[in-house]
Amino acid sequence: MPIRAMPTVGGQVLVDFLGATVPGTVIDVYAQGRTLEVETEDGARLGFTLNRATAAFTSDGLTGARLRFVPGERG
Repeated sequence: MPIRAMPTVGGQVLVDFLGATVPGTVIDVYAQGRTLEVETEDGARLGFTLNRATAAFTSDGLTGARLRFVPGERG
């Protein structure tokens, strides 16, 4: 399995809500890559924090929202 680079500003992501997926872009990276701010294509700004138990980025206020990185894109 290849080692992933740290998330970077400008990286393309998908935000998975319960029943919907929305494209977005990483607009800021905090805490040495453990916390990200994402802007969705409709202009919403969401914060995500790396969950140590699952190794997934989850939203910090919206139940169930998870972040996925778009393969082949920065981030």
